[in-house]
Amino acid sequence: MVNPEIDVASAVARLRQRSGGDLIDVHAHYTPPLTEAELARLLASFRAGHFTAPPAGPWSVESALEFMDGHGISVQMLSNPNRLTPDEAKSYNDFGAKVVREHPDRFGLLANLPLIDPVKAVSEVDRAIEDLGADGFVLITNYEGAYLGDPRFTDVFAALDEKRATVFLHPVIPAGFPGLACGRPGPVIEFPMDTARTIVDAVYARVFLDFPNINFVISHAGGVLPVLAERIGSTGMLPWVSNSRGVTKDEVRQQIAGLFYDTALATSPNALLPLLEVTSPDHIVFGSDYPPGDVELIEAHMEVLSRTALLSDHQLAQFSTTATTLFPRLAARSDA
Repeated sequence: MVNPEIDVASAVARLRQRSGGDLIDVHAHYTPPLTEAELARLLASFRAGHFTAPPAGPWSVESALEFMDGHGISVQMLSNPNRLTPDEAKSYNDFGAKVVREHPDRFGLLANLPLIDPVKAVSEVDRAIEDLGADGFVLITNYEGAYLGDPRFTDVFAALDEKRATVFLHPVIPAGFPGLACGRPGPVIEFPMDTARTIVDAVYARVFLDFPNINFVISHAGGVLPVLAERIGSTGMLPWVSNSRGVTKDEVRQQIAGLFYDTALATSPNALLPLLEVTSPDHIVFGSDYPPGDVELIEAHMEVLSRTALLSDHQLAQFSTTATTLFPRLAARSDA
């Protein structure tokens, strides 16, 4: 697909020149082959989520490679950010690991952890690293209404902290979605909202302080979190706000600043300016949101990023440097 409003080749060349080479895409999705019954359930979930059509066609290695080659992307970190059962997570992770084994210089795997069953999620941490060679993990913003500050997830975070893991966080619809959505699919309003919900919940629970060895990458430049950060650190500290762990204003700032953020569908000044108020450029990485982000929309954001004055060429080049630091197995494969 060619975006008629953008000279894609020029935008890609300009971005490559400014960033010093091809990009590492930390925000890319995959789906294993689905049975007819699984596909029917997926389509039903789209309808229930107010989508008028599926946001993307079937994923394939070939289409992903074609997209990467046409958009100056050397590597995609593949994730499937959905609420999966433990058996589904194992199956999806096995498929993703197979893709990476067959194309080790083009893909990495962010293994799904089924936090709906925290005990089995802990087991999957070990299996994904030791048996599958996963580069990191993907979590979603809530699990049937339980957010990341929920104490049921403490053992999972302890296991991830012990492994010094990188965790990519992706939004999903919240509990009560039908009453919140205004008839729009989650990516329009509630995804960026739910990102802020779960990060704030984790901040009050001191998750990022208690497990400092986990590197969290937050999708879509943190959603609305950067805009709310000052409010959480001020209004959120007033005596009539529940704060059982005694988090201070400085600790709110510290936790939010220490996270990493991707640029998927979030390259305009109204996304980057608030983000740069709460963290530094070396905590930003490139993300495309391929394929559900829509290729033409992704290209529009790459065009904006290629021309941005908010980040210097050196800071754009840091995107890939930061990504290789977050995913050392990827760097090791590239050197092999």
